Amino acid sequence: MDLFDIAIKLEQEGAQLYTELAKKAPTEGFTTIFKMLADDEKKHERYFKALQSKSALATVDSSVLEQAKQVFRDFDPDNFFVIDGQIPAYEEALRVEKKSIDFYTEQLPSLEFEAEKKALKQIIAEEKRHYAILEEMLKLVTRPHRWVEDAEFGVREEY
Repeated sequence: MDLFDIAIKLEQEGAQLYTELAKKAPTEGFTTIFKMLADDEKKHERYFKALQSKSALATVDSSVLEQAKQVFRDFDPDNFFVIDGQIPAYEEALRVEKKSIDFYTEQLPSLEFEAEKKALKQIIAEEKRHYAILEEMLKLVTRPHRWVEDAEFGVREEY
């Protein structure tokens, strides 16, 4: 298997994971984010297929970060309930993104053509944005639980 075959498989796995997470998302905003992440992974797959066949490249630009920021601004922790399996699923999504980032970064020096390197750097940047979004989603989901667990370590105002 060459770099592009592995990359295509990674992107297909990511798209499938995000599609499943969208079906189980606890809010409409989270559903939207996961659908957009799945769409981005499908774009990355097409991008790698174009690289593999040496055909013209499309762009990998995404608006998922802007959409996610809006969801985070509108997030209401008082009306949010954690669904069983949600936290491990988000942690798995983080691992998938990290695996992609690490693999693509490792492969970067092995590419011969500057256009391929530039394209792969764009994908790495996009995957890093996905990772940041997922980290924030995990914080939103786990913050109430972690605050209770770690309350004695939190900063408190003086009485």
